[in-house]
Amino acid sequence: MKVIIVGGGSAGWMAAGWLTKKNNNLDITVIESPNIPKIGVGESVTPHVASFFLDMGVPTEHWMYKTGSIYKFANKFVDWKTGHGEYEYFSFNYTTDSTLYYRDISQAIDRSDWLISNNVENKTTDLILELISKKEIDKFDKFFNSQFHYMEKNVSPFKNKQYLLNPLYSWSQHINADLAADYIRDHIAKPNGVKHIQQKIISVETYEGKILSLTLESNEVITGDLYIDASGFHKLLVKSLGWKEKIYKDNPIDRAWVCQIDYENHESEMVNYTQSIAQPYGWLFKIGLYHRMGSGYCFSSQHISDEAALIEYNSMIKNLRRDPKLIKWKPSRLEKMADKNLVAIGLSCGFVEPMEANALFIIINSIGQLSNAIKNYSKTNVWNFDDLNEKLCYSIDDIADFIKVHYTLSNRNQTSFWKDMQEIHKKENHIDLVYSKYVSEKNTMTKAIEGYSLFPDYMWAQLASSWGIPTQGWYSKPNSNTIELAKMHHIHQEQKHFLISKNCENNYLWLKNNIFKNYTSQQWENLGVY
Repeated sequence: MKVIIVGGGSAGWMAAGWLTKKNNNLDITVIESPNIPKIGVGESVTPHVASFFLDMGVPTEHWMYKTGSIYKFANKFVDWKTGHGEYEYFSFNYTTDSTLYYRDISQAIDRSDWLISNNVENKTTDLILELISKKEIDKFDKFFNSQFHYMEKNVSPFKNKQYLLNPLYSWSQHINADLAADYIRDHIAKPNGVKHIQQKIISVETYEGKILSLTLESNEVITGDLYIDASGFHKLLVKSLGWKEKIYKDNPIDRAWVCQIDYENHESEMVNYTQSIAQPYGWLFKIGLYHRMGSGYCFSSQHISDEAALIEYNSMIKNLRRDPKLIKWKPSRLEKMADKNLVAIGLSCGFVEPMEANALFIIINSIGQLSNAIKNYSKTNVWNFDDLNEKLCYSIDDIADFIKVHYTLSNRNQTSFWKDMQEIHKKENHIDLVYSKYVSEKNTMTKAIEGYSLFPDYMWAQLASSWGIPTQGWYSKPNSNTIELAKMHHIHQEQKHFLISKNCENNYLWLKNNIFKNYTSQQWENLGVY
């Protein structure tokens, strides 16, 4: 099968790398324009990315060293509820059946421990919500997630190189997506025979909903059996077929000023979590790499002008490496992601906004669904994209829902932006939306692994708890023994990690000594290893 991938950024090269590793008998060509600039800010990602590299046989420490990536253990939301300094770490942990409290280790040890169905009497998150409602514990993140104290102290949860926490998807990274794509290109895709054409496509020939050929600026005509649109916001092939879009009208964030920032103090500023800080017309992100930070102000153009947003952004940051760059998008997704001989992946599928590290998830999810479709085609010789379209459409809709309730259920009201978002909740009752997601089968961890959701049920429970939403009617009343076991477990876990974290090494210093071969950030950057 001759596969033509249009676009050579993160989506294009990650697709090429994965497909050449996971699908036999593919003749893959990547076509990218050499003149399309890269964003180059740095991205917060989810555990899917680390698993993606491992599944391709790439050692974690090797690609992290080559790309300046650092470990991430949560997304820290600051000032989202009222704007008075409150914060919550959304870490990586997973709901289990509360009967696991009877074991010595109640965490999910392997995938078989994850909650397969919501049809159980009590979930561990039910118990956390109950303990908080009874004021037995004070914060969801502090007691549900073992990463909490390591982030509070900005230390690495390692002793030497031994990871101290549950190894099952409890960590992720901050990455430079462009460097990660280049890494896959140079270490996996091209060595495995993927062809690379650096030319602009000047025309796309179509017929009856199919791509027939691509004409390059050299007038060479390229044909294939399967075409993959990885051209991001450009949607080059998708637009040639006029595929329809679904617009997310209740998700108004559609702009971001972004730039690169130098550290002043690596030991205090190179934190092991993403920072998402609510602002008058949106939110500010800070994402640390080993040699610098990436930053951006995401805002709604319906509520503030680009120029005014830039003034606000410049008042929030310092030590800029270059002038801020404005990125624009339309919060939307395609109504279908694949049809006939064309498949969209990554940003070509759709994009809501940068919150919650969803862009790389969409890339990886769409690549995984495509890989499965190719395997099925090899058995039947018939393309069936029903499963791919269902999962990708649901997952992006789910992203849009999770993001918008961050705004609509907030108590911030100092600007028209926040007031307008609260009006949406008043009309649509987003408390019921959060509850429906918490109990949805498609938001169990098992379905999340299948590609339905980036946000398993525990994240909806955590948002409800930290945003002050009443949850007492969301679950069956636990019996007293189970409540007591849960209380003992979570208080013990919190105290244990409070003690251990006091003896761990500063995040930057641990990274320097164990990932970056004792090079300082400046030395590493000067080496140009990437």
